[in-house]
Amino acid sequence: MASLSKVTEIFKLHYEKIILSAVLAGLAAAVWFLYQESAKEEESASQFVENVGNRKVKGVKPVDLSVYQNGLKLAQNPPPLILSGGHNVFNPVKWQRRPDGVLIKIQTGKEVGPEAMSITKITPLSFIISLDRVANPGYYFGVTRESAEKPIDRTKKAKFATLNATNEFFTLREVKGPPEDPTEVVLELADTKERVTVSKTTEFKRVVGYEAELKYTVENKNYPKLRIGSTITVAGDQYIIVAINENEVVLSARLNDKKYTIRQAAVRN
Repeated sequence: MASLSKVTEIFKLHYEKIILSAVLAGLAAAVWFLYQESAKEEESASQFVENVGNRKVKGVKPVDLSVYQNGLKLAQNPPPLILSGGHNVFNPVKWQRRPDGVLIKIQTGKEVGPEAMSITKITPLSFIISLDRVANPGYYFGVTRESAEKPIDRTKKAKFATLNATNEFFTLREVKGPPEDPTEVVLELADTKERVTVSKTTEFKRVVGYEAELKYTVENKNYPKLRIGSTITVAGDQYIIVAINENEVVLSARLNDKKYTIRQAAVRN
């Protein structure tokens, strides 16, 4: 009984400390409990993420776009609007009347314009040197430049030359036979340095260009004496001759520089 009284007395004297100790012990227990539960939740969350990453899932099924792709291709290359049998209600054909009254059906676009032209004639243009006469101590030569730009320069011009004398066309390098009556003379051309021979009966001749004559049947027009640089009007548009050779003529549209090649028809035997 005395012991119980003593304990009671001690409790009365230190009850605040005892209560505080009990509260602190409870708090410690609660912290430990929360720590343990937090560790469990963290481990559970980590396992969940790992399981999700390793889980096998079905891939996303690709979307079928074939219908839309076929529609896009059809829109980019639409078929011609032909009802039946070459009907042209929605695809009209252009017709053009020639000067003689004949109607021309324009289907490809080549029935008119420069592609409808034809070559009537192509004439070679030559550079010619001839030995015309002897005039001691030199010689008179005839020089013809058929391709000269100015018509006045295309006629035959006389050139006097002595041995080793040079002009704008040639240099007289050698006289074969008697000087007063040579069998032939050797000339060195100024542009190519080529050596050529001429005599009283044999001239030197070299093709250096061409002249063409074209015909445009649609308008019944002829275009004669065409050279490189000549300008013609065909179907209301202007064209420049940019090249001529023995078989074809090349035109360039002044509007857009588009090139058109007119070829000479093959001769049939």
